[in-house]
Amino acid sequence: MSGVDWWPRRWADIQPDRPAVTCDGVTLSWAELDRRIDAAAAAFADLDVSRGDRVGCLMHNCVEFVIALHAASRIGAIFVPINVRYTPGELRRALDHAGVCLLAADDGFADLIAASGTGIAIVWRSAWPSASPAAPGPDAGAGRDDDGYLLFTSGSTGTPRAVLHSRGAFMWTAMDTVLIHRFNRDDVMVSPLPACFTGGLNVVTALAQCGGHLVMMSAFDAGEALALISAYRGTIFHGVPVMCQRMADHPDWESADLSSLRLGRTGAAPVSSGLMQSWLRRGIPLTQGFGCTESAGAGFTLPAENADRFGKCGRPSFYTDVSLVSPATGEPVAPGEVGEIVLRGPSIMRGYWREPETTAETVRADGLHTGDLAFVDEAGFYEIVGRSKDLIITGGLNVFPAEVEHVVKSAPGVRDAAVVGVPSERWGEQVVAVVVAEAGLDPETLLAYCRAELADYKCPKSVVVRHEPLTRTASGKVVKAEVRALALATTEKR
Repeated sequence: MSGVDWWPRRWADIQPDRPAVTCDGVTLSWAELDRRIDAAAAAFADLDVSRGDRVGCLMHNCVEFVIALHAASRIGAIFVPINVRYTPGELRRALDHAGVCLLAADDGFADLIAASGTGIAIVWRSAWPSASPAAPGPDAGAGRDDDGYLLFTSGSTGTPRAVLHSRGAFMWTAMDTVLIHRFNRDDVMVSPLPACFTGGLNVVTALAQCGGHLVMMSAFDAGEALALISAYRGTIFHGVPVMCQRMADHPDWESADLSSLRLGRTGAAPVSSGLMQSWLRRGIPLTQGFGCTESAGAGFTLPAENADRFGKCGRPSFYTDVSLVSPATGEPVAPGEVGEIVLRGPSIMRGYWREPETTAETVRADGLHTGDLAFVDEAGFYEIVGRSKDLIITGGLNVFPAEVEHVVKSAPGVRDAAVVGVPSERWGEQVVAVVVAEAGLDPETLLAYCRAELADYKCPKSVVVRHEPLTRTASGKVVKAEVRALALATTEKR
């Protein structure tokens, strides 16, 4: 066993009766978790899933998600977490693109799956295999360098893009986290981060590495998060900035018993100094970091002792090397100058699934070119200043404008469109569509059209309608700076 799947087995030997994972009132000990992973692995194998096959998982946070992750790894299959916010069309495209042969799914997604028209085999959560103590899971003999994970993100071309990682990638990311934040088996982490995304998957693997107790939330509620920290004596909370802000704004924030909490972790979106200060006033360092799906979440980490360095994403992760280069020339920039972040290390992706040309553009001889811009100060702390790919981060989730533009432009009455992100008090950024439309276009009708075609977080929060053409460069590209200025002038912060 050379993937993350062997960590639960080791902890089952060392501390069989201690809690491993809790969600929605269901708690599994390490021994119970290990037995159920074996049972699921055997069930997957009985359905002719073998080494290198893709096993999809369409579930909200639950103990079965954790089981599916480790079970797929134990038989050498490639684990494919599926975005729970996909529309039927998005789901079908993702399953087809990845070549998923088996889907582990929550029964609540039955209508979505039926509407997608997929014909693949499904293991429903309600029929999940029970533990079988006498039946160890199959040994596929898969190595650390074999393919292990396929994670979806939105591509700048507007089509789904899948990122392929080795079995060892998330091992290194987990060990990064454990080393820098001193995770240990006495830690209890409360987290609402969806495990189907990179950040949430990192939470699952980090707690499996250190042997701590993971308390997952199937859906985020600020009051419930505070109550869970108190009830389970949580030592760590991990959520995106909008979640941390809602907790700080909750009426129970000042009175909640957070005495056990030693650390708050956040990332995936800009973190305001006011938010970090509000947590520090309660004696809790709120730390942030930077990573991406292509790096399995590895990149930068801000340790607890540096939580007062507001605006900084930290120093390079323990197993990650970083350089800043000129986006124009590829040469290293001088100290203090802004450059594109290039990452190197064992967590870097294998490539984009079935996209060799795009992979070659992104992973070059000097490392993974992220398209994000940053500078480093004299103390070695990095600060993100922009995104060369115009990525929108709303509520901690990534939205590529091109994907949204593709849908908006296909709507009746729309002649042209550009999508940008503008500041939002609630979400960090909100998606705004500026459209060139025929007379009589109803913005609400357009928004309803988008909601039927896109995951909800990708849908524009507002639409700016104009009848004049969008300004374009000589090469035909829309001048996004002008679009963003128009969106800022006409959109209410929400």
